[in-house]
Amino acid sequence: MPQQQPHQLNRTLSLPLVVFYGIGTILGAGIYVLVGKVAGYAGMYAVMSFIIASILASFSAFSYAELSERFPKSAGEAVYIEQGFNSRHLSTVVGLMIVLMGSVSTATLMHGFVGYLKIFVSWPDTLIIIGLLVLIVAVVIWGIGQSVWLAAVMTVGEIIGLLIILWVAGDSFGQLPTRGAELVPPMDGLVWTGVLLGAFVAFYAYIGFEDIVNVAEEVKEPEKNLPRAIIIALVVTTLFYILIATVSILSMPPQQLAASDAPLALLYQQVTGQPPTLITIISLASVLNGALIQVIMASRILYG
Repeated sequence: MPQQQPHQLNRTLSLPLVVFYGIGTILGAGIYVLVGKVAGYAGMYAVMSFIIASILASFSAFSYAELSERFPKSAGEAVYIEQGFNSRHLSTVVGLMIVLMGSVSTATLMHGFVGYLKIFVSWPDTLIIIGLLVLIVAVVIWGIGQSVWLAAVMTVGEIIGLLIILWVAGDSFGQLPTRGAELVPPMDGLVWTGVLLGAFVAFYAYIGFEDIVNVAEEVKEPEKNLPRAIIIALVVTTLFYILIATVSILSMPPQQLAASDAPLALLYQQVTGQPPTLITIISLASVLNGALIQVIMASRILYG
């Protein structure tokens, strides 16, 4: 009898699609939800928190880039553990822990989505979250090509939203010559405690580049495209984080940003005096995009 060939996933994802996939999950989990929380810990020094978080994240990003080139498999981290320690048991535990982390990330994003949606409606949180989960699972079942294309479209929307914020609040950059010193933390232990706590929260905003490796078996030329996608996504999101954190801190008091569940929508409203309808819709799509990619990641880890 002829032997059955093992099932293989379709390699349908090009480098641009994978880059947008990575940028989408990082931005969705980060700047649209967490900029206010970071400001709550670090105050005027929130920009420094994002810089520190980006430096810490770069070590992981370069490691993932190297490992994804050597072992382009869907299970990502679980494969790396098995190759490094030759332990299938440890690999399985790590894989399940990453799925759990993805579940927690999805829950966090859902909470952020509800915060933005309440600007429009006051539906029960539980009803909104259940509806979102059903929608996301349906999209993932639809197929990886369709899911990533949808994620790419929403990522373009995220970038447009951030560019709008930079446009309307861009005048604040003119304050840097006179207020730039306010963004540099002094050598004070209490101040740096807040900065490092802010960096701890901001590091969560970089979670996402590792999700790229979990679609390895659906990427064209993964040995070349996966490392490139990881580095490009990290650089692009770091630039956005620093720019958005700068205009946010210069435009509004940190305490006001920290008190809002929709900080960028609040910033837009404060600066323009107009309802933040467009920014809120884009923010909703951004957070939803992050949750979609977390579910894709978890399904690929389990498959691998």
